[in-house]
Amino acid sequence: MESSMKVALTIWNNRISPVFDVAGHVLLLEAEQKEILHQQAFDLPVDSVMNKLTFLSAQKVDLLICGAISRSLQFAIEESGIKVYPFCSGEVSELIKAWQDDQLEQACFAMPGCGMGRRRGNRGRGNSCRSTDTSCRRQNQRNRRQ
Repeated sequence: MESSMKVALTIWNNRISPVFDVAGHVLLLEAEQKEILHQQAFDLPVDSVMNKLTFLSAQKVDLLICGAISRSLQFAIEESGIKVYPFCSGEVSELIKAWQDDQLEQACFAMPGCGMGRRRGNRGRGNSCRSTDTSCRRQNQRNRRQ
């Protein structure tokens, strides 16, 4: 487990921005043992996706939590040493808590229709939350309505 790290979450109206490639804002968290020491919102460059990568690298980001992202951009970000956790949706505060609790894999945080397959390199898995966890099912239903 890393002791200190920087986490970036793309944000829009207190939710994860639906598409990283066109996201305009990012919330940067500085954390020690997943305890948040500092957080600050920044405007992302909007002129090119590669400038977004340059910004994240300059901020020394370790992990990017985002919505949909083009495959080529995801690979470029990962090649620069930043771990990417794509296709997330939901309230920013809920995703921060899920990250702190190692619960980002829950289906209720996956974008509706995207499933969790691309996170693991699979296809066609769907996004239905088959869990008996009622809160997970409710969150998944809220995400679908958004």
